[in-house]
Amino acid sequence: MKRINIFWKLNVTFIVAILLILITLNLANDLIGTRYNADEILSGGVLPSLTAFAIIVVMSCLFTWLFVRFYIRPPVRRLVGGMHRLAEKEFDFRLEEDDRHEFGELAAAFNDMAAMLTSSLHELKKNRDYLSNILESSADIIVTVNASGKIQTINSGAEKVLGYRQLEVMGQPVEILFADPREREIAVEKLEDSDNVVNFETRFVTANGRVKDVLLTLSRLRNPAGAIIGTIGISKDITEEKRLQHQLIQSQRYAAIGQVFTGIQHSMKNMLNACQGGAYMVRTGLAKDNQKMLEEGWTIVQEGISSLTRMSLDMLKYVKEWKPRFDRTDLCRPLNEIYRVIGQTAKDKGVTMCLDIAPELPRVDCDAGMIQSAVMDIVSNALDACLWKDYADGEIPQVAIRAYPSDDGERAVIEVRDNGCGMTDEVKENIFAPFFSTKSRAGTGLGLSITSRMISVHGGTIDVDSEPNCGTVFRIGLPIDGTNRNKEKDNGKKGSGG
Repeated sequence: MKRINIFWKLNVTFIVAILLILITLNLANDLIGTRYNADEILSGGVLPSLTAFAIIVVMSCLFTWLFVRFYIRPPVRRLVGGMHRLAEKEFDFRLEEDDRHEFGELAAAFNDMAAMLTSSLHELKKNRDYLSNILESSADIIVTVNASGKIQTINSGAEKVLGYRQLEVMGQPVEILFADPREREIAVEKLEDSDNVVNFETRFVTANGRVKDVLLTLSRLRNPAGAIIGTIGISKDITEEKRLQHQLIQSQRYAAIGQVFTGIQHSMKNMLNACQGGAYMVRTGLAKDNQKMLEEGWTIVQEGISSLTRMSLDMLKYVKEWKPRFDRTDLCRPLNEIYRVIGQTAKDKGVTMCLDIAPELPRVDCDAGMIQSAVMDIVSNALDACLWKDYADGEIPQVAIRAYPSDDGERAVIEVRDNGCGMTDEVKENIFAPFFSTKSRAGTGLGLSITSRMISVHGGTIDVDSEPNCGTVFRIGLPIDGTNRNKEKDNGKKGSGG
């Protein structure tokens, strides 16, 4: 059936109403513009006209009321009823669509809206269930707390790890979960700077009284208006990790102690073997009245005793708690002192030594005595490396000391370069290890380990480049302002740095 446009109906109604009103107004005008006397009115000349006017007005009102009653009100009431049913969460309700007039289009639009609303609600429910499953399936401890600090929810991971049931703790102060409630206050205070606190290490108490080490990530919860409505805490149980870490540290300590004793035993064995060899030569020299053998044996014994003495002193240095005295220092003074002390020895042994200090080198916040001792040890090693090499014709042994600011201007660099025997990769990897030495009976193996620690307590770095039979370069980097000092300044019991 062809659809009758409701707007045409309205137009026709309004046109008829307007015509009736115009006719009525015209009749009224005729009545007002004509003078009638009482006899004319009573004789019925005007009364029929007034009656017709009244009938026309009543018919217009009746026609309008019927039109609204049967064509406008029913679909509007159906639409209002549909809205109420949607409000009562009957999202599957649909209006009957009638394509004979525009109310059918309105019903179709209502049904489309209801379908979109239903789809959106299903999607929201799906997402809510998905997120809920994630929270429930998580092995982490997830706790939500309202703005007054009372527990609202805990997930199954929290129930499993802590042993509580959700109904037991709902409405309880969240502090009951903390071994030390003050740690909760500290974590909340950190939220003042931002809405998140990440990896806050604390301890929770389980239902049976056990203490669990956890890493807590705390976040504020806000409503759409931005007001704080609570917090959510996601915590990871790290009790086992902490136990394994402690066990590993203990193992490392035992391994380090074993390494130290092995190094001591090896070094002392070499030195004592040298002393035994020297003592044998002394006995043989005395028995044979051989003065040369006697002197040579006694020299070996003295060297062994000196090595044992040096090793004892170096061990004391190595295990001592380093507390450097930081002062604004001109590095020219300790470097010039090193050049003065070792320069003549190098010259006597045929090694050329030079010192080059950049004029723009600034003062450095450091312990001048410790830096001098560290650089002195490296220069001495460089001198030995030159003496152990057989040079080709035209080549002379050289040791150069340089000092200059780094490219970024934040560090002072002390460089010790030699063209001696160099090092293999294996030696280079172990030179800072305690009791590692390439000097046979003459070295204790602690020199560079101590040097490394001296540089480390200054927050500095020490690097080495070397090629066999080509030479070695040591570079020490010291922070100029001292702001990068290593934590070992406060705890000198850590191992050496490399």
